Amino acid sequence: MIRTRFALAVAAALVLSASGTAPALAKVDPQDGKPSFNCAKARKGSIDEMICSDYELSHLDREMARRYVNAQKQTPRAAWPDLIGVQRKWIASRNQCMGGKGKRIACIAFAYENRILRLVEWEDGSALD
Repeated sequence: MIRTRFALAVAAALVLSASGTAPALAKVDPQDGKPSFNCAKARKGSIDEMICSDYELSHLDREMARRYVNAQKQTPRAAWPDLIGVQRKWIASRNQCMGGKGKRIACIAFAYENRILRLVEWEDGSALD
């Protein structure tokens, strides 16, 4: 029975790796799991410290930063003040998540997910319409 399960597991792994759906170890980003900012500078008890200590939040922060750079590249220079202003307002809004003790991580993750969606609109130009 154990041998059969092992054989099935090996066969499944081979099928997945042959089909290209298995994660490739060579494609692992060394920055994955780290936020876009230097965690050594995060103050104790700050939202930055919370982001640094949580893999998902760190990943979301890096993705948001990547999207922000892409949005800036796609945005006409004349509209940059709008993009920067919206980003600053978002940061202030995200920081409000520190007020509620119980669901801070969920609140921060939700803020990042929504910001990433808005940045996609800046990337494709629909935010300027």
